[in-house]
Amino acid sequence: MSKTAVIGSILAMLAAVPVATAAEGDETLLYGRPLRAGELASACFARRYDKTHLQGHPQQNVTEMRVLAYRPDWPYAESIVNLEFRFRGVSEAFQLSGGCRSVSGKAAVLDCAVECDGGRFTMRREASGALMVDVPAGLALCDGEEALPAGARFGSDDRRFRLPAEKLAACRDLIWDDEIRPKLLPRN
Repeated sequence: MSKTAVIGSILAMLAAVPVATAAEGDETLLYGRPLRAGELASACFARRYDKTHLQGHPQQNVTEMRVLAYRPDWPYAESIVNLEFRFRGVSEAFQLSGGCRSVSGKAAVLDCAVECDGGRFTMRREASGALMVDVPAGLALCDGEEALPAGARFGSDDRRFRLPAEKLAACRDLIWDDEIRPKLLPRN
């Protein structure tokens, strides 16, 4: 079968899958409401842990975390999640990307996977609007082939993160897609 036929078959299968099933939970959880078909959306969540917090959690090595979620305005697009971690004593940020889907039967929880088998995490929203990110094991890029920056590591207190919602400007440098960037950050 030719490459064109294979791609055509995959696109036909994807078109047959109801879009609401794939995105119904992520839209409300990430953006606060269901989205129209083809609607561009974004959300930013971030937290810098202060000295007092880190002293009370000596096994927490993450000093700052940011999450940018966006759904491109392409047909049948699903949300993309870009994450950034900063660690104690390490100047280089650790950035990765993944995708999320609703957990079956739990529209309030998203199961997320880092691209290239870099690990899994879940997200849910608290009543306050904060995003809770659970990382049961550390994350990496490409099945661990690309490790954390030198000196960085996830500690035993780096499993659950509460990130308040922020304005998109706090996540602007997490928009890595050159096609999406001008759509999310229109010039005034």
